[in-house]
Amino acid sequence: MKLKPFFLLLQGVLIGFLNVHAQSTMTHSFYKAVTINMDVNTAYSKTLILLHEIYDGTNTLPTNYAVGTIMAVRGTTGADHRLNVVNIHSGSGYRSIRAFITSNNDMATDWKLKTCTYNGKRYMALDVPYKNQQHKEGYHFAGWVRSSGENLKTVTYEINGVPQNQNVLSNVQDFSPNMIARHQVSQLTITGNVGIGTSSPAERLSVNGNIRAKEVKVEMANWPDYVFKEGYVLPSLVEVDKYIQSHGHLPGIPTTQEAEANGIELGEINRKLLEKVEELTLHLIEKDRENTLLQDRLSVIEKHIGITKTSYEK
Repeated sequence: MKLKPFFLLLQGVLIGFLNVHAQSTMTHSFYKAVTINMDVNTAYSKTLILLHEIYDGTNTLPTNYAVGTIMAVRGTTGADHRLNVVNIHSGSGYRSIRAFITSNNDMATDWKLKTCTYNGKRYMALDVPYKNQQHKEGYHFAGWVRSSGENLKTVTYEINGVPQNQNVLSNVQDFSPNMIARHQVSQLTITGNVGIGTSSPAERLSVNGNIRAKEVKVEMANWPDYVFKEGYVLPSLVEVDKYIQSHGHLPGIPTTQEAEANGIELGEINRKLLEKVEELTLHLIEKDRENTLLQDRLSVIEKHIGITKTSYEK
């Protein structure tokens, strides 16, 4: 019975020990969750956020990186408290530079990766989405950042169309993302438009470039088998010839100007081309019948006047 208080005490100590260790968090030395100081906070301003130093093409560089998320808050009720968020994956070391971003915004421009020279050093930077009103609530970063120069530093380069900080900032250039993102999922659902090689897709999928596929399936309606049905008015070849002479293209087919300006709808153009093929097939069948009839009549005439195949050969 005397041991019971001891075990109760030991139990309490163990529970406390486990609770303390269960709640403890190991923090990486380069991890930050900070508010990025703004160099200016005024309307009509365009700003870069310096992420980390990068290889400048001459001197090798120690490890530099920025991996995390920046949230920019436009603030005020009139601005609808717009949140503009960017996920950053960027690094530079020795003689290489690798970076890409994913983002969303509600501004006139997008988040963009830039390179620039600041106080003589080359940096990977973010071009903050621009609109006439600035992000009054500032920029907030959470993630890992390591730089042999500046890091998470804002530099405004324009206010109301007037260049800023030209004495320390120069050589601002677009950076083309050069990393690969993979999403290993069984299904990817996107509710809006998707643009590949274009930033303003007007269709569900807009591709500015080539597409290679083993199979493309286009759902169709009004397939042109109606050409073979009774009652279809087949344009005569004379009518088609007159139309071509007047318009320079087949009836119902887009002109060169229309195709170049608007592109072509794959399903619709295939439907129209098949319609023309079926019309052409009917004309060929008709001409074959006429040809057979003429051959039969010619044979009768030749037989009547005594002309044989041997006579033609002589």
